[in-house]
Amino acid sequence: MKPDAPTQSQARLAYLYSRYPVVSQTFCDSEMLALEARGFDLDIASLNPPPGAFRHERFEDLRAEVFYPPPPAVLAALKARHEKDGTWAERFGDLVARHDRDHGKSFKAATRARNALYFAELFEKRGVGHIHVHFANRATHTALFIKRWAGIPFSFTAHAQDFMVDLGSDDLLRELCREAEFVVAVSDFSAELLRKTCPESAEKIQRVYNGIALDQFGAAEAAAPAAGDPDPAAPLRIVSIGRLIEFKGFHHLVGACARLKRRGVPFHWTLVGDGPWREKLHDLAAAAGLGGTDVTFAGVQSQEAVKRLLARSDVFCLPCIVDGKGASDILPTVITEAMASSLPVVSTRLVGVPEMVVPEETGLLVEPGDEDALADALARLAADRALARRLGTTGRRRAGEIFELKTTAAQLAAKFDALPIPPAAPPETPLLYLIDHWPLRSAEKHLAGEIEALTQQGWVRHLTLSGRALKPVESGGLAAEIEYLPDAIVFEAEWRAQPDRVARVLEWRAELGAGIETEDFLAAARRALHLARLVAKRGVRLVHAARSDTLVTAWLVHRLTGVPFSFTSEALRSALGRETLDRLAAEAVLLSRADTADPADDRLCLRPPDRTRRLALGPLKLRLPGQLPEPDRAPVYEAWFRALKPLIDADKR
Repeated sequence: MKPDAPTQSQARLAYLYSRYPVVSQTFCDSEMLALEARGFDLDIASLNPPPGAFRHERFEDLRAEVFYPPPPAVLAALKARHEKDGTWAERFGDLVARHDRDHGKSFKAATRARNALYFAELFEKRGVGHIHVHFANRATHTALFIKRWAGIPFSFTAHAQDFMVDLGSDDLLRELCREAEFVVAVSDFSAELLRKTCPESAEKIQRVYNGIALDQFGAAEAAAPAAGDPDPAAPLRIVSIGRLIEFKGFHHLVGACARLKRRGVPFHWTLVGDGPWREKLHDLAAAAGLGGTDVTFAGVQSQEAVKRLLARSDVFCLPCIVDGKGASDILPTVITEAMASSLPVVSTRLVGVPEMVVPEETGLLVEPGDEDALADALARLAADRALARRLGTTGRRRAGEIFELKTTAAQLAAKFDALPIPPAAPPETPLLYLIDHWPLRSAEKHLAGEIEALTQQGWVRHLTLSGRALKPVESGGLAAEIEYLPDAIVFEAEWRAQPDRVARVLEWRAELGAGIETEDFLAAARRALHLARLVAKRGVRLVHAARSDTLVTAWLVHRLTGVPFSFTSEALRSALGRETLDRLAAEAVLLSRADTADPADDRLCLRPPDRTRRLALGPLKLRLPGQLPEPDRAPVYEAWFRALKPLIDADKR
């Protein structure tokens, strides 16, 4: 969904997830894109790295930046610092103890508090005024602790399995509802269930459907009236989409398809998705005599591929049930997408599904688990294609009336607008200062002084990033300025999602020759793709490689974005080699190198100074014990950053 012109300056909101992005949660992306289109500024925070490297195409349309926590050692150090200064016990002590007592240690209140501490400080820096969470789970539990620490209010959207099964405590659910500013339920069914479970919060619980952008879904080919009567002998093209788990009920669709085959009804079923039941469904299909001409297990597909598949299908089927743990779908977004594609829907009379599918008007509903009835419904549509078209046409009209994203997003936006949150913009990052690891080694004291001077003197606001966290990790001081690169699965996702950029980067490899191993180049390239996205989102005007181990990354970011770069090379013999350093120096706007003969090229005085104590008695020169004191580096740092400042202040973008 392309952003419309913002109507007014809005508050900065953070969306907090347990994991993001997740393939099946396309409705979350739709919602955030719609809010951005309405002028909201968003941050996205994920407590854990994504479960895999797959991403839908729409991820690239989000203006929001995604934040992940630093390595566990850093989180532990952050907690230890606040335990030492007493603020941990002051703000979290009683809450952690009460949750351990009332809900049990399995709810990991201390872990939620530790994660909350990091994101609370991050959100405060970025001016976040409100947090919204999808699913009543550990992310919402974490938001409760963020509110306690930083006073940032939160709201959440409850779906189905999350509060019915996964959360595991109605008492905790009641506390989350009580502390939230408002609670969204995705169906009338779930809203009523939430109100019954949390009666003291009933007034703040409101149903807002998960919306979709209807104009992004074209009508299925089968929805167009044919020149003559449709051929009932043509195979019925059945499509299903969802995670391969028990409560989706796909095992019952295997049984129904086996019945269709025995009856001689021509069909082909395509199942899109992946999950823990994949092998089981394969085995069930084989045991039922369903081969490759009957069923295709298509695996995970992009959103655009799903749209194309819906357009080439005749009917959408989702035979959802209640699983052995009591979990179920409530309002499956894939049904809405099928309706938007003018497909008739065959599903079950379960929880919120009847709010979507009107029997005999937009689709056919059967009892959960009834394979005979499921086969009958599909056979009926195979024999009566005109009925299938009529149901699909009515379904698209109903989707537009109830589930259009602009309508549902406006309902949610109204909830945010009603909150007293002042508009806020995050701080800019004019200078991206790259380091490879943190904490620094003892031999890197000059780099520590360099960063500290940058921080204390206030010449520029900056950001430093580290690829690795080494133990032990201190917290506070310079450590508070470090932002760590995310898990490697994030780099892999970005690598796969940007084939054109990857191709360009690989072409640049030859320019560096033998000065860098290809393995090291590819590691730098993956970091650079991630940082290039960050540069675009944060208004970075200069990228600086603090030492030669981040130089190739900075150079690639420059090549990808056009943002100038500078660097310092501290070693008399860099691992990159003199020729490679010369090649990269030709494109840098400012540098300091310790490997050159000319002292003027070493602006930061990185070449070790001669501190030998000498005494000259006429022609006699004597070396005295001990060493001269370290020279005062403050003027060196000041001169260096004054050289950087015009590059940062110049608006080159």
